[in-house]
Amino acid sequence: MSYYLQHYKNSFFTDILEFLNIVTIQEPLPTETQYSEQKSQRESIEYIKSNPSNIDNISTDNNDSDDITQDTYDNLGGDDQSYHNNLERIATVMSGASSHMNNNNNNSIRVSDPEKNQREKNSGISDDEEKQLSGTDSNSTSQSQPHDINLVHDVDDEDDINDPFLVSWHNTSMEDNPLNWSTFKKSFMMAEVMLLGCVTYMCSSIYTPAQATIAEEFGSGHVVATLNLSLYALGYGIGPIVFSPLSEVAKIGRQQIYFYTLFVFFLFQIGCATVNNMGGLIALRFFAGIMCSPALATGGATVADMVTLKHLSICLSTWDLGATCAPIIAPIIGAAMLVAKDWRWIFWFMTMIGGFTLVLLFFFFPETSHQNILARRAKRLRKQTGDQRYYTKQERLDSKLTTREIMITTLYRPWELMFKEPIILAFDLYIALAYGAFYLFFEAFPLVFTNIWHFTAIESGLAFLGFAVGTAFSYPLLFYFLKTIINPKIKSNTVTPEMFLILMMWVGWCLPLGLFLFGWGAGTHWIVPIISEIFFQLSLWSLFQVTYSYLASCYPRYVASVFAGNGLVRSIFACAFPLFGVIMYENTGTKNYPVGWGSSILGFFTLLLTAIPFVLYKYGPAIRARSKFSG
Repeated sequence: MSYYLQHYKNSFFTDILEFLNIVTIQEPLPTETQYSEQKSQRESIEYIKSNPSNIDNISTDNNDSDDITQDTYDNLGGDDQSYHNNLERIATVMSGASSHMNNNNNNSIRVSDPEKNQREKNSGISDDEEKQLSGTDSNSTSQSQPHDINLVHDVDDEDDINDPFLVSWHNTSMEDNPLNWSTFKKSFMMAEVMLLGCVTYMCSSIYTPAQATIAEEFGSGHVVATLNLSLYALGYGIGPIVFSPLSEVAKIGRQQIYFYTLFVFFLFQIGCATVNNMGGLIALRFFAGIMCSPALATGGATVADMVTLKHLSICLSTWDLGATCAPIIAPIIGAAMLVAKDWRWIFWFMTMIGGFTLVLLFFFFPETSHQNILARRAKRLRKQTGDQRYYTKQERLDSKLTTREIMITTLYRPWELMFKEPIILAFDLYIALAYGAFYLFFEAFPLVFTNIWHFTAIESGLAFLGFAVGTAFSYPLLFYFLKTIINPKIKSNTVTPEMFLILMMWVGWCLPLGLFLFGWGAGTHWIVPIISEIFFQLSLWSLFQVTYSYLASCYPRYVASVFAGNGLVRSIFACAFPLFGVIMYENTGTKNYPVGWGSSILGFFTLLLTAIPFVLYKYGPAIRARSKFSG
């Protein structure tokens, strides 16, 4: 507990100000304690540099002790910083694009090579030492960074191996590496990240059963009451533009972002439970959406911090499964609270869930960002040794950033990529329309299940379980696709980004089918619209996996901006659709088919968009070849 109390004493806000170059924070004067081991290491390297003629006297009798087997390497997943940076960069919130990171070098752990061992014994010097002395180590190339901001500057990595002041996984305890945590610890952390995502998405739809009651109490119209749903969705689309880049800053990391934003979210839920006017409730909901967004923006990156490529797809899909099921189950909980107590207990329930999650984060959520862990170690070394030369690569990159570069990356680049890249624009529109249609169901359900079939509030909430069944079918389908299509291509080294489109070529037709079936089957039997949810969700969940995988594979260097733009457009559609949904249904519906033509309009649009995977499967490589952003 003392560790966390001490950690949270550090000023999160001054870290942000210093990063933005608004103020300059000076390091406290460190102690004069010296480490003899570090001093000896520096003296040895300086001696070798100044006496190259004596390198033949270097003994390498123990070289073999550093070698490990390939099995050990697979279990550890490697610890080279290039590996982690590419892993975080591509794996953020996507489930399946990991195959395109198999070409990353993992030079920090040497794999046993009999020929190499014999060569080293004959020459009297190891290959690694020879590379260090010649200044041509494989790690000397500029490394890709996990987010766009880090790509603004390239760092000269020459002589990194010889640099005793560079803090990396080469000279840091491997116990601190999240990849080497125990299975129990990783599983517990996964559960916490999943809980964060559930809180975020649950809060969006848990309000819907009480919408009419709240509007009546405050004397508001239907459209105004719908803003509580719409602006919350818009809020968690805006938040990642700010919090996603900040979570990658070495000084800040992910832990502090999660904790402080969730704390503010917790306070906003108390405000929602006690507010006495509609305007205040709408404002609180909007800012609550912004504050809960880090769970969506960086949840996938947190998962990627802890798992190797071998287990990445299943872990990310499991994390996404929790976020998918939460908004489906939430209306049932909201209806139960409304019937048992009143609408304010919906927000008291969210306050309790948020508070419980906050306590878990405070006591049981260590930092997972590799950059932040190394940066904190460098800071400790500077303080303990009195030597200010200790640094990490990410600290050096962050120190060179200007506010202008940050603003360009976070605000301009997502839009630039969207409008200059046909692939990004096509998938942004595709997934945004599908996501908007999903949020439109929250407005259509009362027209169908309450007005036509006279369902109670709890029964109307249970009607959302059709989406849960669709998700249950989608999950094994994804793994069948990975096993039969993607994994064989990975083994043969012939996988391309367009391979991920095959999944949507299989199930893309389910999206318009679900909309048509919901619209025209609503008046026949109550089970028909529930069945339509299964088809709709099967396609929607698969579309999410394909979008993340394909875009991350096509634009690995700008993946943070690509996903930030995608999330914002998706949230704008989710915000807008419920606002005009009821008006559209009232103007186009009939007595027996109140949502028939309204759902069909969306069905026709999604039917046109099902051509996107087929078109890009054929022309995608040519489009990427002409792009200055791809690759």
